[in-house]
Amino acid sequence: MNGFEIAVKPLYERFLEEGCGKRDALYEAIRAAMLAGAVPEGSRLPATRQLAALFGVSRGVAAAAYDMLHADGYVRTSVGSGTYAAYRAPVGGLRGAGPDRQARHAADGGERKVRLSALGSRVVAAGGLMRLAREQRSPYDLRIGRPVIADFPYDDWKRAVYAEIRRFPGRMQEDAFRAEGHEPLRIAIARHLATTRGIRATPDQIVVTNGSMQAIALIAMLLLDPGDPAVVEDPGYPGTWASVEAAGGRLIAARVDKQGIVPEDWPARLLFVTPGRQFPTGGVLPMDRRAALLAWAARRNAVIVEDDYDSEFRWGGRPVEPLKAMDQGGSVIYIGTFSRTMLHDVRIGFAVLPDGLAGSFRRAKAWIEPHPTDLIWQRALARFMATGAYARHLRRMQRICGMRLLRFRARMEALPGAPFDWYPSVSGTHVYGEWRGEPGGYDAFREACGELGVAWTDGRRYRLAPSARRGALFGFAHLDERTMDAAVERMADALRRLGFR
Repeated sequence: MNGFEIAVKPLYERFLEEGCGKRDALYEAIRAAMLAGAVPEGSRLPATRQLAALFGVSRGVAAAAYDMLHADGYVRTSVGSGTYAAYRAPVGGLRGAGPDRQARHAADGGERKVRLSALGSRVVAAGGLMRLAREQRSPYDLRIGRPVIADFPYDDWKRAVYAEIRRFPGRMQEDAFRAEGHEPLRIAIARHLATTRGIRATPDQIVVTNGSMQAIALIAMLLLDPGDPAVVEDPGYPGTWASVEAAGGRLIAARVDKQGIVPEDWPARLLFVTPGRQFPTGGVLPMDRRAALLAWAARRNAVIVEDDYDSEFRWGGRPVEPLKAMDQGGSVIYIGTFSRTMLHDVRIGFAVLPDGLAGSFRRAKAWIEPHPTDLIWQRALARFMATGAYARHLRRMQRICGMRLLRFRARMEALPGAPFDWYPSVSGTHVYGEWRGEPGGYDAFREACGELGVAWTDGRRYRLAPSARRGALFGFAHLDERTMDAAVERMADALRRLGFR
């Protein structure tokens, strides 16, 4: 056997045993070997004919696996030369530092618990950053955060809820003191993540939370001492900034461009990032930057908090691979939520934690929330997922909202005078653009649109540092075609009144 076969063959056989098809098993095995450093960057990979012979697959399967690796940035091809590994595994890193990390974070959780008592007052002090004041509703409401409910499978959801209500209250006692959440739901989440995101986690590594914000706040409380720096994106999510400041942490603003966060060697040990779709701009972090973040975490013995807030809403191509799926050193905490895909009242999120942090996180959650909330919702969601209703719902939403995105984006790009510089968008429920002209022109445009009943989310609330450019977030997924077209036509009217042609 050559070195490549020795590194990849056992992994391939394991993935086959776990139920992967040959193509996916081959992709996962080569990828896992690269992440572990067993297939170094720059090494030449077998030609597709050789690869097929080594693993007993057709040449088409071998070529498809290479195509997937190329699409995700793990390999590069050179015409007439071959296929080469393009991923550099971090050197050293958290694997070697793991015992220190576990000793620091998992030893009874005592030191971290005592600071949680200050959470309430700190959140109040930092609450100004949230800027969540209610805004007057407009007839053509393009503000973000509106639920996509028109196509929701109400009958399937009602059956799941009623089935759990009939089991109440006796069965609820089983979950009354489980801070980590309903076990069948955690099992369902683990299966969903393995299938859709390539994340292999045990139910014991998953903690169900009251929305994703609770997970972010708990992580900040656990990992930050007063004065500790934490890296956040700018522009970014104000709730994350508030959580860091509530924990007494110090914000380090990381620069963001059209591809997402720009890696640097930040003097910190905690990073909050949205690599799958940067919030609010929508930039998708490329492979080299994802690898750079993991390398930074390895050097600094740092923790990366990956907020994958709307990964379910991807319309174009394969889903972007999460940092958590690439993580070999236990440095990434993955946060997800059902708040965007379910009804607005179902405020259920979750965190996937490395083994060294899972126990401390569970104890902290139990300390501030001894009796988990929304137990009926948790149990109903577990049933909803187990029956396949959730997966069918996602496929339907992806199809419908994908068509809405294409329609909305085309109409916005055709606005008179091309007033916005649009950021790339192949997923999500909003599009982001920056005003090309002077700030005063943007303000005049917003005022004129307001008079015509059109409102959107101003991007200034998502910036830590002032910016000369005005950003705007336009939600589209909750709109039917008629409302969408009418809203854009009113924006075009406002621009023409202001002299745009």
